Amino acid sequence: MHEFPEVQAMIRQACAQAPAAARITRLKIVVGEASGHDPRHIEAHFAEASRGTRAEGAALEFIREKLAARCAACGTEFKADAVAFACAGCGGTELVITAGKNVRLAGIEAE
Repeated sequence: MHEFPEVQAMIRQACAQAPAAARITRLKIVVGEASGHDPRHIEAHFAEASRGTRAEGAALEFIREKLAARCAACGTEFKADAVAFACAGCGGTELVITAGKNVRLAGIEAE
């Protein structure tokens, strides 16, 4: 159920981005592999959350985002493995996550 408020926020954002009175036909949603969100749950909540809005009936396009990090010690940027979380360059474990842990609206289509 933790997806519902985020889905509502994405719908509000999509409606704000769409031209006035336009019907939203597609939402492009980035889902990070370490976000803890399941696209199936987002879809299920979307049907309810979008009811009565300009986004009702819109298609959802999910874009998977790999987990990426930057090493605090050496600055190496790399695609991370959620199981073995160490720098690909120096083996350091003080990492800054740079991608793959969030869910966000990446774009919309409207008519």
